[in-house]
Amino acid sequence: MPLVQGFPVFSENYSSDILMDITLLGTGSSTGVPQLLCNCPVCTSSNPKNKRSRFSILFSDNGTNILVDAPFESRLQLLNAKVSHIDLFWLTHPHSDHLAGIDDLRIFAFRNQISLPFYALPEHITTVQNKFPYLFFKNEYRDQPLFQSHPITHKTVTLKNAELIPIIHNHGTMEVAGFRWKNVAFLADISAIEESELDKLKGLELLIIAHTLKHKHFKHMNGEEVVALIQKINPKKAILTHMNHHFEYNTLKASLPENIEPGYDGMTISMP
Repeated sequence: MPLVQGFPVFSENYSSDILMDITLLGTGSSTGVPQLLCNCPVCTSSNPKNKRSRFSILFSDNGTNILVDAPFESRLQLLNAKVSHIDLFWLTHPHSDHLAGIDDLRIFAFRNQISLPFYALPEHITTVQNKFPYLFFKNEYRDQPLFQSHPITHKTVTLKNAELIPIIHNHGTMEVAGFRWKNVAFLADISAIEESELDKLKGLELLIIAHTLKHKHFKHMNGEEVVALIQKINPKKAILTHMNHHFEYNTLKASLPENIEPGYDGMTISMP
């Protein structure tokens, strides 16, 4: 099993006629797994599928690469996945475990000599621009901005061969932006979602969804609520991500319905 800076590489193919690869670059919650200062059975596990860097997903289809979120470990995640280019960076929301690695993405603008398209909800664009003004405005390296901002609305986002349908949901009082691309969709940190957004998820082959906590929390659905939501959406397959250290991979997998499984860092799902 090859490793880059401690990150295992896995691959699981669900089709022999591959058109899209989805790579779970990171499947952990905000503290990652293992957590600092924790000696629980999951944090001390030798199973590599219990080692979780922070949440990020790479979608690749016919040469188009779309990166979702940039956590602390972004550089290592992208090295591990051997990512040569990014066509679009999609930010679900500006919490640090989804944003803190954004500086690592500058290199794609340097190498391509073009501003990296950055998509986020309008209020999140403002937050990120205030935190990282050199990425969006004047910088010392080039005349063009390193990132070019594009506000996410309810309209479909089109880039090259990609048509992304935004799926807006709640993370406590904050709105979060997931998307559907073809018959694949993902939902990041989630506490609630409107029926009008669920309507956009009909007929999915694959749903990737945050499954952060076992207990109830005003910012997150708990594990049982996430499974109930998956069953309501009724995709053919669902994969859980954004999991904290209370979820042991094998134990969780054995407890889930047949069409739901936990993800792990480096997992690649190949779709028709």
